[in-house]
Formats: sequence, structure tokens, C-alpha cells
Amino acid sequence: MMRSFPRARWIALSTVVMIAFVSGGWLLRPAPAAGGGVYQQARLFEHVVAAINQHYIDSLGEGDLYQRASSALVGSLQDPYAELLIKESYREYRRQMTGTEVDLDLDGEPTESGLDLKGDGFEPGDRVVSINGRNTTGWSASRIEEELREGRGPTVTVVVRPRGSERTVVRRLTRTAVHVPAASSGVLLDGGVGYVVLRRMSEGAAQELGAAVDQLVADGMRSLVLDLRSNPGGLIREGVGVAGMFLQTGDTIATSKGRSARHSKTYLAEQPGGWDNLRVVLLVNRGTASSAELIAGALQDHDRAVVIGTATYGKGVLQTTYPLGDEVAIKLTTAKWYTPSGRSVQRPPAEAVGGAGNRLPGIQPSVLRTKAGRPVPDASGILPDLTVRASLRSDAERLLHGALGDEFDRFRGSVAEFAADLRAEGGVNDESFQVTPEMRDSLFERVVEEGLPLPRETYDEAAFYVDEQLGYEIARELFGTESVVRRQAKADRQLQAALRLLRRTNSQQETLTAAVAAQASGRLR
Repeated sequence: MMRSFPRARWIALSTVVMIAFVSGGWLLRPAPAAGGGVYQQARLFEHVVAAINQHYIDSLGEGDLYQRASSALVGSLQDPYAELLIKESYREYRRQMTGTEVDLDLDGEPTESGLDLKGDGFEPGDRVVSINGRNTTGWSASRIEEELREGRGPTVTVVVRPRGSERTVVRRLTRTAVHVPAASSGVLLDGGVGYVVLRRMSEGAAQELGAAVDQLVADGMRSLVLDLRSNPGGLIREGVGVAGMFLQTGDTIATSKGRSARHSKTYLAEQPGGWDNLRVVLLVNRGTASSAELIAGALQDHDRAVVIGTATYGKGVLQTTYPLGDEVAIKLTTAKWYTPSGRSVQRPPAEAVGGAGNRLPGIQPSVLRTKAGRPVPDASGILPDLTVRASLRSDAERLLHGALGDEFDRFRGSVAEFAADLRAEGGVNDESFQVTPEMRDSLFERVVEEGLPLPRETYDEAAFYVDEQLGYEIARELFGTESVVRRQAKADRQLQAALRLLRRTNSQQETLTAAVAAQASGRLR
């Protein structure tokens, strides 16, 4: 007499049979075949993973193998912007898109010390001895900063030797996410020229820029220099929002063409900022990319801004990010975008190697027209109306970097300490101060005390760069960020070209005409 088969086993067996029937018997086949359909290939993949997991000389978990395989699959798409975002890479992506970064807050008072701490618990001249038990001897300042802000866990324990002390103290810090504005606070320069830096196209970028421009207008701004240099882009909706504020309702900002109707659309200006009489100059460089290029292309095609600088990066495609699970997402290129005149800024791979503005031999860019009929080349990246090269790294700076090497961060720390001491002494009261030889000598004495490998002869040869950096740090410490911006503007060739152009003209059309004439003649470069 046969025994009854348990109900649970009947259900399990029925499920296997049903899956086998639907999948063409995939689960019941003893081994995969080299050819065959999708299920056979999936079975082959599982066998490969199992074989590596069981027999490879290095121990690799199945989960790690699947993750590696997934990353390799995304990497095989020949799409430089496709990416599998997992854990820390996903968190970093979210930080970039939301415009947040990790800040460090001091928990209580440090042990074994009665110091009056400020900010995140560090003072100029403090030396970090260890982080979460790891000795930091030989670490650069940038590596310490990275470990403090990007390490695991909500808290971090740091052992510090305060400046001028032989004792060490323990400081416990909490990592918290803080919003970093995409747009800088506006600074009003001479002649009613406002200056704003738009750093990235993260959430809220358009609103932040609008607030900065409105405040400058209220302060008497008559023309604006919007700095898009080294802006890597970000969210296309923010780029569309920024461009739209300078255009008229219904103006085309860009069009996109993708595989599906969802990714093929026309982006229009919807919320003008009301700045019709405001003259605008955009500063761009090779670091200006993606939705930042979209802004430059739209305003250039509508003759709404003069573009000054060097050719932009050339990223004329859009990515869409698809969440796949907890802290897992895939980012894929889903469309190409075009400026209002029909230009594609996408740079071919061969040009990316060759450099900005290069094309394959014998291939010339076609020429399209702006709204007012100005010719604009359909080239890789946005080509400026007026090409102005950036200030080259000075010989003095190279000399100092060569002498200090990995100790250069410590030199910058000494400069910051000097500025902090100068504020405490009250020796500088006028924002237009000049760095004196006495200040430079005092700084060198501090450098010697710190044991930095900097010969006096090299230091004196780099006097121009030392004075410049010391001036910036003193201005920041005593008078704030705006003072630094005004001081830096004097050494910025591209910004100075924009200021000269604006001071010579009275309308946007005159500014455009003057830029074209300067480009043709080679002046202002």
C-alpha cells in the first residue's frame, strides 16, 4: 500500500513542474548549453557563478560575483555615462543631486582639554593624530578630510594634538547632512556688475539663483556675470529653470530625442525672472557640462547672453536613473538633447581624447543661426562668442608646489593660522589692505617653526604667489567671502574680460556686437 504524499511536497513539486513547463523545462535540464534561448543563457550564467564561487583560488561570495557581473554588464554598453549605483556610490549620487554634503558637529566638550572650540571642533594648526583608531601619520589634509566626512557610521572619534600643545585630546564628532547652495551669494562689483557662481544643477538651483539675482537687482545691479565654469551639470529640470528665467515665456530652451516618446520632448521657458533689461555674460570652460551647457546653448541661441571663456565639455545626452532596490539604482543614457537652433554639443570619443574644439581631420562643423541671425557652429561643446584663456598656473605656484610636494597642505594651514592670528591682533582694518614684506617674513618664520621643507630662497622667488594667497586668506578671515571674491576678480582673466566688455557697452546687443568684434580682432583675449 502506498503512503500518502504530504501536501506541502505536492505543492512544491507542482510549482517546479509548472515553472519547468512555462520556461521550456529550463530548471529540469541538468546542464546549460552554449547556445539556446534566454533561459539557457541564464542557466549558464548561474553555473559560471557557482563554479567560480566553489573552485576559484580566491574566495569570492556569490553576492559579490553577481554584483561584479552586473557592473561589468553596465560597463559593456559603450556608454560612458551608464553606471550601476550601489551603496556609497548611490549615496554620493544622491548627495550630488540634492546638493548636500556631510558636516561634522562636535559632541560635547573634548576630553582632557578646556579649549573654546568653533565650527566642527578644529582650529588652525591642530594636528589630527588618529581617526577611529587609525594612525593618520603621513596623511594629506585632503585624505583626512575625506575620511572624516565620508567614512562609515554616524559618528567619528578623532584624536587631535591642539596647536601649541604637547597633549592630545579626544573629539567625538557626528556626521550630519547639510544643504550646500548651488548658487553663491551674489557680489556687486564696480560699475553695477553683479557676479554669481552657479556651482552645480542640484535640486533648488534655479530658485537659489533667482533669489541671488533678485537681491543684486535690488542692490542696483545693471548687468550680470554668471559663472558656469567647472559646473558639471546635474538635473535637467534645474537647467531648464535657470535658462527660462532669462527668456520669454514659450521660448524654446532645448529639445530631446530618445527611444521612447517619454524621452522625446521640447523644453520651454515657463517662469521668466523679469530681468529683461539685465545684460548677461556667461563664463564657461572645459568643466562646464551637461545641463550647464544647456543653459549656455539656450541663452546663446536666443542672443540673450554673451558667452566668454573656452569650449565646454560636450555632453549632449540625458541620463535617467532607475531605482532597483534599497540603495541600488542604474543610470542609463536615454536621450540626446539639442539647443534651440538645433545644435548637438555631444563630443565624439575621438575628440574627448584630442581636446577641446578638435574634430577629425577634414570634418568641419556646420553653421547654424541664432534667433537674431548670428552664425554659431554646430561643434563639440558650446564654443564661446569670445575666447579668453584662463590664467595659467604661475611659475611661483609651480615653484612652491615643487618644493613642498605632499606638504603643500600644511603650508596652506600655516597661512590660515597666520590670518587667524592677524585677526586676533587687530593689525588690519581696511579691506583694501596690501600684504607687506613684514607679513611675508612673519609667515616664513611660522613655516620654519612648523618644520616645512621650504628654503628661504625658494620662498622669496614665490613671493608673488605667497602674497596673493596670504591676501585671500586674510580677507576671508577679517572681511568675509565677498572680500575674497573682489580680490580674486582682479586676477581672473576671463572675468576681467567680461567686466571690460560690459563697461564699454550699454545694451545686450551692443555687448554681443563688441564680443564678436573682439573675437575677430583677437582683442580682450
